[in-house]
Amino acid sequence: MSVHRRWFSLPREPATVATGRRRVRALITAWGGAPLDEDTQLTVDLVTSELLGNAVRHATGPVVTVGVHTDPLHHRAVIEVYDTSPSVPVAGRPDRDSESGRGILLIAELALAHGVIRKRTGKWVWAEIALPTGRIARPWWPVRSRSRGTAERPVRSPQDGIPQKAPADRVTPGAVTCH
Repeated sequence: MSVHRRWFSLPREPATVATGRRRVRALITAWGGAPLDEDTQLTVDLVTSELLGNAVRHATGPVVTVGVHTDPLHHRAVIEVYDTSPSVPVAGRPDRDSESGRGILLIAELALAHGVIRKRTGKWVWAEIALPTGRIARPWWPVRSRSRGTAERPVRSPQDGIPQKAPADRVTPGAVTCH
């Protein structure tokens, strides 16, 4: 398995947030080989929206650059946004009725890690998120257990991709088992 990386630039305008969100989700989904589960998709969408939204609202310059990096082996993705403003985002202290100021707080809650890397001409704001360990395809052959007389299903270990035998009492016919 290899690490995937892609960068793309978008105009710094409000429509960029939706465009960038769709593109990031499409890249992560394509690289993972399967649709994202609902929780991961919401996390990817929200983190991307907040990173891009902050850059569009508060940065300078005509474009923002988005970087997407995935590491399928470790089930991680990093989403980063570069802009030319030297200003670093700060977590807000919104009250209940505030309509803004929660972006960095949301990223901090959803991401495994996040931060800012200052550059001479701007900054990268990034967040690392967990990806699902992947769906294990239903095996195409049953493995018979001689001791119990019940079918056991081979299970692929996400760590090494090597088929392993799962105990018959832990596998239900038609179920997907991940370790």
